[in-house]
Amino acid sequence: MADISSKLEGKVVSITGASGYIGSALTQELEKYPLKIIRISRKQLTPKDGVEDWVLDLNKKSSWMKIVSKSDIIFHLSGNTSIYDAEKDPKESLISTLFPIIQLINASKKLSRIPRVIFSSTATVYGLTEVLPVLETKQPNPITTYDLHKFFAEQQLLMASSSNIIDAISLRLANVYGPSPTESLAQDRGILSKITKRRFALKNLQIYGNGEYLRDYIYIDDVVNAFLHASVMDYGILLNKNQISLNVASGKGTSVKEVFDLISHEVEKITGIRGDIENVAWPEEVNEIEKRNYIASIELIKSLTGWKPSVSLEEGIQLLVKHHSKEGIGNEVS
Repeated sequence: MADISSKLEGKVVSITGASGYIGSALTQELEKYPLKIIRISRKQLTPKDGVEDWVLDLNKKSSWMKIVSKSDIIFHLSGNTSIYDAEKDPKESLISTLFPIIQLINASKKLSRIPRVIFSSTATVYGLTEVLPVLETKQPNPITTYDLHKFFAEQQLLMASSSNIIDAISLRLANVYGPSPTESLAQDRGILSKITKRRFALKNLQIYGNGEYLRDYIYIDDVVNAFLHASVMDYGILLNKNQISLNVASGKGTSVKEVFDLISHEVEKITGIRGDIENVAWPEEVNEIEKRNYIASIELIKSLTGWKPSVSLEEGIQLLVKHHSKEGIGNEVS
């Protein structure tokens, strides 16, 4: 990481959504580097030494004029994170996902300043994938409101980058898991944390369907490192491909049933109780995107940035279980 450190030295780095799961983990890692960090959120955060905090409305032009004028690198992580919330309120989803991107681009154009922008996108923009692993060259086919709005944002960033207004990179994240930093307002994010807590509460698990559908799980530390690598990569190589989106994943598929078994086994080492796993029918309201198989190709990000995942699924689950073991055994969970 010495090369990354030298490239980040003296930079001003802004993080929107800094209080969230990935944002707080990214902040924690960036504190190790010789740079200035600005955390941006909708409400005041607990102060951290050496970190500047701004409370801003990201739908406002003035907010982005301030951010762009001061930032060399912008990690844009804010916005809606739930496909179901987006379906319930598509207008709010559109506003929170697309409006900040438009304001960012307009501010960069007005200030004639070209920041590096790393956008947190999602692997589900590809839709119902049939050919695995999925390459970035696959045309996105979003089937949810959430994914459609993420794709709209990516397209805006691509057009602005092609016009030399910003240098944007969109990271399409697979299934991110791992412990949340203590300062994160998004504690126990993701299904793997939830089922680990349920196991420690000595409750049985339920799997929808047969549990054989594949997911591509990527540990939070590896995701943070992907953001860092993207922030200092040679941008010309990427833009020459007319392609600003990169998959961030392990490149390996694991069935949900296998993951549940791994977690149960690790928790059993501590509690002495195995517990049962029950197969149940899919709820009627579940979105079809939940039933798909997904494995990402990560050859492009590896070749362009040198990034590769370093935490195996087995190691990551051990770390996750160790984290939740501190909360005790037999506690109630929601």
